[in-house]
Amino acid sequence: MLVKIEHSFIDKQLFRLSLTHSSWVNESKNRDCESNERLEFLGDAVIDAVIAQSLYEKYPNFTEGDLTKLRSNIVSGVSLAKVARELGMGNRLLLGKGEDGSGGRNKDSNLANAFEALVGALFLDRGYSVASQFVVQNLNIESADTSCVKSHNDSKTDLQILVQSKTSLTPYYKLIAKEGSDHEPTFIVEVLVGDKIMGTGVGTSINKAETEAAANALTRFQNHSPG
Repeated sequence: MLVKIEHSFIDKQLFRLSLTHSSWVNESKNRDCESNERLEFLGDAVIDAVIAQSLYEKYPNFTEGDLTKLRSNIVSGVSLAKVARELGMGNRLLLGKGEDGSGGRNKDSNLANAFEALVGALFLDRGYSVASQFVVQNLNIESADTSCVKSHNDSKTDLQILVQSKTSLTPYYKLIAKEGSDHEPTFIVEVLVGDKIMGTGVGTSINKAETEAAANALTRFQNHSPG
């Protein structure tokens, strides 16, 4: 896999640079030799942007806090190191003798940093689109563990997670009516999955009505999965 990625580079030196650890530079006699740390900085920013956009589009009902938690899990050092191992990056790292001798090829930090640097190198060499595609393919956003955002018992979030685990659809909310005075309004909202109404909610704000509709839909959805 890594060989295929290497061959896709126009500038092969960028690929090599992404695998160059600072310990290699420190032991090198070439004063112009550079480590992958700057590429790591760039790649980290690219990964964050790609994941943020993907999660924003996939989970429209998640709050900022939810999205931040989920992104943090996806881009954790452990997660990135796992992907780097699967790509075989450890064997290609350029390490100093000391770092290599102390197991540097299998250190999570070295692997995660190299993965970020590789993304940064792809961005510079092939552009955002190619780098973005690489990130999405390798970080497996579609099967991300959303349990980290379920603890707050948000019915809207729970409903979305349930629906998307069973279908390719996303629940959406429709304001049916606003009753009462402007000072004490009552909102009536329906939640739909596809073209099916799965629940109705009433509340003093649209958000409260949506939350009630989602709570009502959860039970119904579990018994009547929409097609």
